[in-house]
Amino acid sequence: MIHIILLILKILGCIILGILALILATVLIVLFVPFKYELSAAYDGAPEAGGKLSWLFGALKVRGSFKDKKIRARASILWFRIFSMGEDEEKATDTVQEAAADAEEAVKAETEDILSAPEDIFEEETIGSREAVPPEEEAAESSSAGELPAADAEPEEEKKPEIKPEALPEPDKTPEKVKKVKQKKKTKQKKEGKLSALRKQYDKLVHTKDMAERFWNADFTQGSIAFAKKAAASLLRHVLPKKAAGHIRFGFDKPADTGKILGYASMLYAWYGDSLTLQPDFDRAVLEGNIDIRGSIRLYIFLYWGLRGLLNKDLRKLIKFIKHFKGKEETLWQ
Repeated sequence: MIHIILLILKILGCIILGILALILATVLIVLFVPFKYELSAAYDGAPEAGGKLSWLFGALKVRGSFKDKKIRARASILWFRIFSMGEDEEKATDTVQEAAADAEEAVKAETEDILSAPEDIFEEETIGSREAVPPEEEAAESSSAGELPAADAEPEEEKKPEIKPEALPEPDKTPEKVKKVKQKKKTKQKKEGKLSALRKQYDKLVHTKDMAERFWNADFTQGSIAFAKKAAASLLRHVLPKKAAGHIRFGFDKPADTGKILGYASMLYAWYGDSLTLQPDFDRAVLEGNIDIRGSIRLYIFLYWGLRGLLNKDLRKLIKFIKHFKGKEETLWQ
């Protein structure tokens, strides 16, 4: 009996270990297998662009393009399409155009049938509607209509005696001196209210300025800024394309403008190097060329910097201070 229980436990342990190994393998694949991206753009009178994102040797693919002022996109997993845009729209427009053409033909056929109908039908309808009225009925109608009797004269309204309202006694007029004193008091109160409001606004501005200076000069703020700079530089190096190639031919109406742009571009030669060739044209205004970019992104770098951010003391203190600051608590300066 004990051997059977141990055997069952052994089998369950092997199954659990297999499940954990499978989960670990999937996590490692997601983190370390790169997402490869490709971008291309061209301009020769009309802009064109395209892009592709693939993962796990093409198991996941996302494609997109912009051509002839139309956007097309498609996403698929293995051999199954999960999203598409542009292709279905073109098919739908074709079917709509075919249906519209069929409807126009049907309308034309119906109108021709209506116009080719005999005119006798319309004549019978008009004759039936134009039947003459017999003279006897006309005489009866004229005799039945008589003049209405004149309305009796309304009796004149009795004249009622007018009652004049009694003249009310006029209130005693306040003297002009009292009015002037009240006006002076009102103006003085208004001035004092405006001055007090201005003082409050000034005090608020001074307080916010002091708070901003103390917040900027705090140790946790400067430490968080330094950490953010390191993380941004590392992520940018990881995300930037590994391969880039292109050819651009440009020119302006004025040769001086072409020379200026070429001078500015030469300042960035260390960044694009030999991967991008620039060909200036000093004779005419022209812009044409193409650019191809390829790179890869691995998700582990984002997880790495995310964990470092959670463990950073300055960043945690900054987040805590912001939460308390929203609750009007300003006791976390140290």
